Amino acid sequence: MNHAETNRRHITVVSAGVGEPSTTTKLAEGIAERTVVRLRDQGIAAQVNVIELKNLAQDISTAAVSWKITPQLQSALDIVSQSDALVAASPVFKASYSGLFKSFWDIAQQDAVLGMPVAVVATGGSERHALVPDTSMRSLFAFLRAVIVPTGVMAATVDWGSPGLVDRQTRVAGELASLVQADIRRTLLAAVGEHYSSSEDGLASQPVSDDTHADGEVDDVSQDFDFDSSLMRLAAGGR
Repeated sequence: MNHAETNRRHITVVSAGVGEPSTTTKLAEGIAERTVVRLRDQGIAAQVNVIELKNLAQDISTAAVSWKITPQLQSALDIVSQSDALVAASPVFKASYSGLFKSFWDIAQQDAVLGMPVAVVATGGSERHALVPDTSMRSLFAFLRAVIVPTGVMAATVDWGSPGLVDRQTRVAGELASLVQADIRRTLLAAVGEHYSSSEDGLASQPVSDDTHADGEVDDVSQDFDFDSSLMRLAAGGR
């Protein structure tokens, strides 16, 4: 393996699109591919990995209720955590990202994208959803302590084929490529990594507590609490 291969950067698309083909995946892939072009222009080898969550829907739902991670789902989680940059994309339902999208990130370890450059992308049938990338999605990845690019992309039905959408894709690709080129994740972790505690949050790695059976059921611990105490009565709105 030559030097270029060992230093190849990996741009991963995580898409919760459900169509076949999916416009959500298409939008995210367009950004990822433009990012690769920008990096190659700077002499940096790069490739795109695509994870379509619809193909892991059963694995994700099983993990969400049983904490059991299939090999296929674990492989996807590993690809994400080992990436140099991420394009996270979801269709919009009821003014937010999809449940499938959220469930995947609920399963992931909390530091899976710590310090990682991330672009947030959404699609929807109406321009009413325009703020979803900059509200719901940006706050999710801020909680996960990712480095989110300044520009979010939302594509409504009327946007497809418009010069404005192409311009936004190109702009986001430039922002993402700049962060990857600067090796921002490695630089950040080298500078302050010791101040981060390694988190094992997320269903992928949660331990079974003393009150939790192997099947995920939790023992009734109500006997440990005095519900007739003054504090509990106050919490219930009484005096």
